[in-house]
Amino acid sequence: MKNIIRIACLILFSMYSAYFFIGSSLAPILAYLQYYDLSAKLTSLYVYSCHQQPDRSFWLFGYPVALCCRCYGVYLSVMVSSIFAIYNKLKINKYVIFLLALVVAVDIYINYGIGIRTYNTGNLTRFIVGIIMGILITVGINGIFSIKRRSIL
Repeated sequence: MKNIIRIACLILFSMYSAYFFIGSSLAPILAYLQYYDLSAKLTSLYVYSCHQQPDRSFWLFGYPVALCCRCYGVYLSVMVSSIFAIYNKLKINKYVIFLLALVVAVDIYINYGIGIRTYNTGNLTRFIVGIIMGILITVGINGIFSIKRRSIL
């Protein structure tokens, strides 16, 4: 029963992430094809989940993707890594998890934590850090279901 719930949660997370990744990728494609109203409506769906700053987004066909690079990487990574986790192919050593978390922490510190002046690490770096964050999210969700319950008695 626990495994069925784990698989259901991972499928839901994968579908949720696919909605964000595919929808945000379609927005600039629809704008390029001159379906501006549909593109704007699609972009407005993601306004509460991402800051959508054009300078921090990838561009397709001359239009920005509806998510920033970091969010785009997170949703892509959760979508793909959840599928691997469903089939038990996502096995990551705890030391690698620690190293990945350290990379994410350093990037966040560089972008937001250095006093008054913030540094721009670039869109590719943000995308890669987003991918790492997505993997860590999936590992965390998958790990919740592997916790053994101890009996009090």
